[in-house]
Amino acid sequence: MKILLHLVRADLAMFLRGRLALFWTFAFPLLMLVMQMALFGHDVKLGPVSLALVDLDRSQVSQDYMRQLSAGLRMQSSVVFNLLPAEQGASAAGADLTLTIPAGFAANVSAGRSTLMALGGKHTAGPSYEAAYGMLRGFSDAYNLTGLQAPPRVTLPMPAENGGAGKQDGELDYRLFLVTGLAGMIILSTSLMGFAAPLVAAREGGMFRMYQLFPMHTGIVVAAWCLSRLLIMLLASLLMFVAAWAIYGVRISAGGAEIALAIGVLALGSAAFLALGLLIAALTNSVAAATMLCNLLYFPLLFSGNLMIPLGGLPKGAREVLDCLPLNAMMASIRRCLTVGMDWKSDAYNLAILLAMLVACLAFATKRFTWMPRE
Repeated sequence: MKILLHLVRADLAMFLRGRLALFWTFAFPLLMLVMQMALFGHDVKLGPVSLALVDLDRSQVSQDYMRQLSAGLRMQSSVVFNLLPAEQGASAAGADLTLTIPAGFAANVSAGRSTLMALGGKHTAGPSYEAAYGMLRGFSDAYNLTGLQAPPRVTLPMPAENGGAGKQDGELDYRLFLVTGLAGMIILSTSLMGFAAPLVAAREGGMFRMYQLFPMHTGIVVAAWCLSRLLIMLLASLLMFVAAWAIYGVRISAGGAEIALAIGVLALGSAAFLALGLLIAALTNSVAAATMLCNLLYFPLLFSGNLMIPLGGLPKGAREVLDCLPLNAMMASIRRCLTVGMDWKSDAYNLAILLAMLVACLAFATKRFTWMPRE
């Protein structure tokens, strides 16, 4: 254990002396945070979202609710709504969202009962939809406050495709989406560019020959490298969240247990991608080949990994395929832990993907790894 800790400290010291590595691991993600927050983190307008309001009750109470809701949606500046009054549902078919007031709404209000509104439409995914749903729910809650009834007069369901009942407390914060995505970018860049290529450079330069002189197993050296990089990635990710909280007021509503689970998923994903970097170093014979292979993996994963560009607007088939990628699985579980809590049915599959990647990459890397330069 002492040898392992000594090697970890030595590798951390070597990493921290490299200004270029420090910039790309710590400074560049912070610059990306500032730039992304300036573009998308404040008063960005999403949409336009076409909203059809269908009144099947045709009462004074329902008209009052529609009037207050329409006025509130026009006053806010986050989502551009295109309101389509559809008294008979004629124009509701082509709307992004359709809010239907069922018959009997006025009677329920008089009797002090809640009314479940019908919410549907052709688009039920993506940041525009999530923000639009949040606006509808917020102004409906404001309408509920104007009454003296104990139960809410209006309730809105969350469609099953976006989590179903029981997850309405998980609010989408696009700033939190960006911060978690940047943490994923740190993991991706450090495990590929900051781990695989330097390993190949050290091996081909003959630096690994000295390790054969020491009476220790080669696995201890590799474990020390992986552990030091894992600590660096966790530290850089934590710094990202602290900066987002201190500068932009990003808050995490999850409890301590959920945050601990998110850190655990982050650590597992980091270990899996470090194993991938180790496999790349074991398979390639030169720094140029390692860099080329890292680039071939890095950029496609950067744009398809649901990091900073939401993938909710893609067709359902494409989303299902991308959800199988380890990076997407890791990001989905982390965001779920920090918002609505871990869903063990879905997250067990995501954790299995990351664990399978970790084991498979380590197994293949162990067979191919060598200390000596290759021809």
